[in-house]
Amino acid sequence: MSNPRRLSRNGVTPLDDFAFQSRQADNPDPDAIGAEAEVQLLTPEGWDTRTIAALVALCGAQPGEQLHAGHVLSELTESLADGDVVEHDELLASLLHREAAPVPALWRGESLPASHGHATIGAEGLTEALHDLNAAEMGQAAANVGARVLAERLEAVALACVNCDGADDECFDPRRNRALARAVRAARRDGAPDPMIERAIARARQGLITPEQGLFATPPAADLPDVQLGGAFFDAVESDSALADGQSARQVMTRLAEAVWTHGKPALHFKDPELSVSPAIVLNLARFIEGQTLDEDGLAYAAHLWGTVAQRQNGALVIAGLGAALTALSLAYDSEAARERAQHVLTILRNECPAPVSLERPDALAAGFVGAESVGVHPPAALDAPGGRQFAQCVNAALSGLSKQEQTIARRHALGAGALAGHSAPWITQLEAAGVDQAGFARIDAALSDGVPLRFAINRWSLGAEVARRCGLSPEHFDEAGPRLLEKLGVDPLEVVAAERYVHGAGRLDDCDTLSPDLRAVFADPAPEARLAMAEACEEALESSASLELALPGSSSIEDLSALITSSARRGLTGLSIRREGDALYDLLNTIEYDTGDSVRRSVIAEERVVERVVEKYVERAAERRKLPDRRKGYIQKSTVGGHKVYLHTGEFEDGELGEIFIDMHKEGAAFRSLMNNFAIAISIGLQYGVPLEEYVDAYLFTRFEPAGDVGGNDSIKHASSILDYIFRELAVSYLGREDLAQTDAHPYDPGGLGNGVEKEKLVREADPASLISKGFSRGQLPDNVVMLGSRSKPDTSDSPVVGTGFEFDPKPASGGSHAGGASVERLEEPAVNYHGDPCPECGHFTVIENAGLLGCDACGWAGKV
Repeated sequence: MSNPRRLSRNGVTPLDDFAFQSRQADNPDPDAIGAEAEVQLLTPEGWDTRTIAALVALCGAQPGEQLHAGHVLSELTESLADGDVVEHDELLASLLHREAAPVPALWRGESLPASHGHATIGAEGLTEALHDLNAAEMGQAAANVGARVLAERLEAVALACVNCDGADDECFDPRRNRALARAVRAARRDGAPDPMIERAIARARQGLITPEQGLFATPPAADLPDVQLGGAFFDAVESDSALADGQSARQVMTRLAEAVWTHGKPALHFKDPELSVSPAIVLNLARFIEGQTLDEDGLAYAAHLWGTVAQRQNGALVIAGLGAALTALSLAYDSEAARERAQHVLTILRNECPAPVSLERPDALAAGFVGAESVGVHPPAALDAPGGRQFAQCVNAALSGLSKQEQTIARRHALGAGALAGHSAPWITQLEAAGVDQAGFARIDAALSDGVPLRFAINRWSLGAEVARRCGLSPEHFDEAGPRLLEKLGVDPLEVVAAERYVHGAGRLDDCDTLSPDLRAVFADPAPEARLAMAEACEEALESSASLELALPGSSSIEDLSALITSSARRGLTGLSIRREGDALYDLLNTIEYDTGDSVRRSVIAEERVVERVVEKYVERAAERRKLPDRRKGYIQKSTVGGHKVYLHTGEFEDGELGEIFIDMHKEGAAFRSLMNNFAIAISIGLQYGVPLEEYVDAYLFTRFEPAGDVGGNDSIKHASSILDYIFRELAVSYLGREDLAQTDAHPYDPGGLGNGVEKEKLVREADPASLISKGFSRGQLPDNVVMLGSRSKPDTSDSPVVGTGFEFDPKPASGGSHAGGASVERLEEPAVNYHGDPCPECGHFTVIENAGLLGCDACGWAGKV
């Protein structure tokens, strides 16, 4: 080289040519919190956030560490330079200008992997290999789904055991633990093997809830080598001939295209594959565009400088930014001029670089450090720059010949205004008249600036219920409108689309009327055939593979993909990889997930499907709230839990099912009381929307927190592990007939107090119906032929209201005697039990009986002296 220095000066360190400023970057450790979660560093002015983030990751910065970018890069060039001062200075200056960057292994001082070849298979035997690929892919998906379902089921079995507060022989026995029985049935229904269910219960005895190790071990991915197909194969496909193994060439081609269309593999080769040389340096071509002119001398100098480093490391020089450079030069990608310029640039690189030149996809961190806006032979991926509503540098360079006003119009067309401000539409005036003030529009604009779509930025929180009322929208319609709120307010859908385009832009420039047709062609999205043509031109200049990767839209068919494979082979390409995008499928699935949730309810969703002239109409109805009667029945239960008063109020539907609860407590702080009140409201809303009471009972039974302990004032429950445990025990006994959760009829050797359930209904001793039915609710209209039925007898000494009692009406009024209807019915009476009054020291229940100077617990069987 005639001039040994290009960016540096003799006797002056390159660091002196840059002004440094203090910056901070997010800590690469996502678990770090606080002030130490950020990395403090000094960087040259003009470095963007993408470059800074890449530097932090490449140098392995630790939480709270303070870095000087110049010193970090100087140490890196010390390890890359061969002891030559000029080479060191030029490498450092080039790094500071972000022209190139080593791959992460060289930042860590590691050696690059050795060159290696590609294992390939031919057309013969390809059918069996594709079958193995499909089987492995489906097997992995099935294993992942099955592992998650199995883990949930086995964990539910274990939790049903450990959340039980009974004895071990009950908690781990599905015949006596109803929650465990339900979990076992669900596990078996979903295919869990019985031995694994048994082991889950046995592990729960040891306090182990998590499933066994190895559950999430999935089958290994299919190790399918690349496929090499020569011209003879495609000739056989066109002539519908048979291959050497007897398979139809067309059938093999169809299976291959289907596999690539489905899985995005295998990779295809049409010539003998080259040795794969590990990437060492990433060079950004766009950095050598000044104005709209390519600095060929600077590019040649950098290619030789960094190519020498790559050769020393036994690696390749990876070229990035080719498509961005063509855009910056205002060359349409699908044009002969662009292909000729690409060949010219690559010829310079190949002649000047002593190391192999590659167009494969670069390392993401190295590409982020140099600010690469395109990779390989592809055009730029986006018009905007990361982190702001600004054009990418290559787009700004292409538009530099326009006036400031034309550039502003183009930017507004592609990227949008980012806010509603400045958009004139009748519906905006209507919102202002309805009461949306500047603060309301500020909330909307704040959401829009974060990229939220207009349909979701205008919602009940940004507008307010009062605005909707003034616009004639009822609260029910307000909730159901969701992202269609503007349409519900009477806004034409075309006006909504126009507003969204104003706010978020069109995302493209090839339809911008401000630009000339030639300039619009620069930003047109090239077709797959145009990319094949560019790859062909690049391979001719490099005399090596262009590493072409095609991403087809989701609407592409298998036939389209097959035609591209054939076209690539006929063009003489070395090879290519193809994948099909999801056609926005993932966004669609997320939309469906959101639209069918509580945020967006639809009263009726109907669709029709015609199969063999049979029309089937499927109607999906969202959950509707069941209204409670204005005058409703229920009961109030006063109790104490651990010395804390609890008032439980219930409200019932006409059929007697539970529809609402209220929880009042005293001696608690205002925050706790408010939480309990709102918790009761949430439960009530769930009940009215159809959530079974059984689900709430299973969820909140056996929860443990203070206050807890002995229960007073309740005739069925004597001990609770929390307020919620008590409340849902009470509701389960009263409304579900869950006598197994009552604690007064427990077996003497049942320390858990779970009881044995109800064996049969028994007539209890006669009670005055007026004491059980609200006189105010019935307004004095109480029949005189009521026969009281109950599940068990109650001690006469209890002063608590009897809950969960059923009523039967005799068709004939009572005519006298001791029973109704004239039938001889014997009352079943039990002798009253006089308990000692002190709790049992073993189980804590107030079921201690004194007999002949000895004490015995009727719940757990404990015995002792007075």
